[in-house]
Amino acid sequence: MRVYFLVPGLLLIAGAALAVPQPDGHGIVEQGSAGGAPACVSCHGPQLQGNDAIHAPAIAGKPAPFIVARLDHYASPAGHNPLMKQVASALSEAERQAVASYISHLPPKPSTAQ
Repeated sequence: MRVYFLVPGLLLIAGAALAVPQPDGHGIVEQGSAGGAPACVSCHGPQLQGNDAIHAPAIAGKPAPFIVARLDHYASPAGHNPLMKQVASALSEAERQAVASYISHLPPKPSTAQ
C-alpha cells in the first residue's frame, strides 16, 4: 500500500523538476544575465556583427559548439581576456548553451570580399 502513495509523490517531484525554466538566450544577449553578465550586444553590436572600435568580433551565426567552447575557455584559467572572463564567468553552463544556441541562429556578418 505504501508503494501507491510513493508513486504519486515521485511524479510530483519529477514534474516540479521539469518545470524549472530554461535560460533565455535572446534575453541574455539583449539584456544581460541575472548573474551579472552584460548584454552581448553592448560590445558585439546590435546584430552581433562586431564592433571594430573595441575589437569585438562578429559572432552572429557562429556554430553553437564554437561559442560554448570560447565561453568555456574565457571562464577557465586559460582565458586571458579580462572582459570576456568576467562575462563568461557570470554565465552558468545552461546560460552559455542558451546564448550559443540563440547566436548560432542569427544571420552571419555579410562578407566584404568581392
